[in-house]
Amino acid sequence: MKTEQILLLFILILLAACTAFSWGFAHYRKRWFSLYQNVQNFQKTLLEDGQIPAVSPGEDADNIIRDGFVRIEKKYGREREAALNDKKTIQSLILDLSHQLKTPLANIRLYHELLRAPDLPPDKKKQLEDRLEEQTDKLDWLLGSLFKMADLERGTASLNASYTSVIPTVRKAVESILPKADRKMIRVEMSPFLDTPLFHDPAWTEEVFVNLLENAVKYAPEETTIHLSMECYETYGSVCIRDEGPGIPKKEYSRIFQKFYRGSSAAGKEGWGIGLYLSRLILEKERGYITVDAAVGKGSCFSVFLPVMTKR
Repeated sequence: MKTEQILLLFILILLAACTAFSWGFAHYRKRWFSLYQNVQNFQKTLLEDGQIPAVSPGEDADNIIRDGFVRIEKKYGREREAALNDKKTIQSLILDLSHQLKTPLANIRLYHELLRAPDLPPDKKKQLEDRLEEQTDKLDWLLGSLFKMADLERGTASLNASYTSVIPTVRKAVESILPKADRKMIRVEMSPFLDTPLFHDPAWTEEVFVNLLENAVKYAPEETTIHLSMECYETYGSVCIRDEGPGIPKKEYSRIFQKFYRGSSAAGKEGWGIGLYLSRLILEKERGYITVDAAVGKGSCFSVFLPVMTKR
């Protein structure tokens, strides 16, 4: 081959290589510039709008970075949703507080003003002081219940549930309501309980039983009986609290466990419609549930179901 032909071939190969390099460089420069613009737009949207722009994973060389954007989007989206839920919970709690605190605060203010009277007889003063203390206790219970309710709704409540006997938990709850039961000459009876371990947090579950027992005492007539019994099944154990109260219409069975709902039998009785809702939330955190079986005029039976330890 002649020298001129070899030189021409070399020049052609060199030109082809330069052309390929230039095309490749331009192609990748365009792609990286596009990626840079994506980053800039991503940053701008995030800072100005507080929202993650929609990004879908690509199949290009920058797939890793794009997938990173998607992961950031999901993480930021979850955090933003959690923040919005917290905001809604706080707003709801403030509304609940303002609505529910009106009556006890008004009563406390009234008794305080009456106690300032200079010529108040000692017996009248003692009576007002007792009422003031009673309203203060109710206010303390209400505030505590509302904050517990908010923690349970947000999932921030600390429950230390384990498989343990429910007998001490039930007995403590019964002991706490006996003074109220005695004032109405109501008997509280317990059938022999099984010592089967049930999955529960004793402190929180005691509150469930106290709520149910206090309701039973509140609505049951004087000189009646509240009966507690326990049954065990394959996956759950149940504790039933049965009273001789006015009962509950079937149409209200599901509604009585809603927040602030008070049934038709609650007319003329003190309360805020929190206890059953709070009890339901607690049991849900313990993988349990609550049911009611009641007939108008024939009393009510509230059953608390808690998991038993299954054999493997």
